[in-house]
Amino acid sequence: MADIHDVRRVRVAGIGLLLLTALLLATAGFRPARAQDTVADPAALSAQFSQREAEYQAQIAQLQQAYAERQAAYRQQIEEMTQRLTLANNQLQTLASQEQTLQQQVVQLQAARNQRGTQLQAQLEEARNQYAARAATINAQLAEVQARLA
Repeated sequence: MADIHDVRRVRVAGIGLLLLTALLLATAGFRPARAQDTVADPAALSAQFSQREAEYQAQIAQLQQAYAERQAAYRQQIEEMTQRLTLANNQLQTLASQEQTLQQQVVQLQAARNQRGTQLQAQLEEARNQYAARAATINAQLAEVQARLA
């Protein structure tokens, strides 16, 4: 069973390689040699093979160049995203610190407001008491003056 699967894998890999080669050749404008195109002359055949090898090497060099360019572009994008992420994290930390500071200030302001409210309430009560005492004194004096006049 394992041998059958290995044979199938090799066949699939071979077919995939064949399709990939055909795709590369088709995109480069190559066509397979036909029987009438072949030359019986070994020197001409060797020259054709050398020419094809040079073309393949040029294609490989182009593909490697494109791959290197894409890798460099991706690397640059990753660096840019990393910088943006670092900047965003720094801003987030700054904002979190500011939020904590503001929350502390809110607590302090609420405590000061409550304390000031208590002080004002005490002053109001004291003023009411003084007013009531003063009113009582004035009313007593007024009653005394009215009693004398009566």
